[in-house]
Amino acid sequence: MKYALIVLCSAALGSVAIAEDSTRTKGSTDIFKTVDADADGRVSKEEAAANLSFANNFSALDGNSDGVVTEREYRRNTMPKKDSSGPN
Repeated sequence: MKYALIVLCSAALGSVAIAEDSTRTKGSTDIFKTVDADADGRVSKEEAAANLSFANNFSALDGNSDGVVTEREYRRNTMPKKDSSGPN
C-alpha cells in the first residue's frame, strides 16, 4: 500500500511539472530543430538566443567549444543516460 501511494504521488507531481513546462511538450530533438532556424544541423549563439534554456546552457552543450551546438552534442547532453547498473 505504501509503495502504491508513493508511485501515485510521484506520478501526480511529475504530471504537474510537465504541465507547467511548455518546452517539455516537444521532444528533445524537436526543440533542437526549432532553435536551429536555418536548419543546417548546427545552432549558433544567435539562434540559441530564441530559447532561454538553450541560451543559458549553450556553453555546456557546446562540447568542443567551437561556438556552435550540433544535434549530436545536444542529444549527448540532454538525453537521459542509460543506467548500466542493471535493475535493482
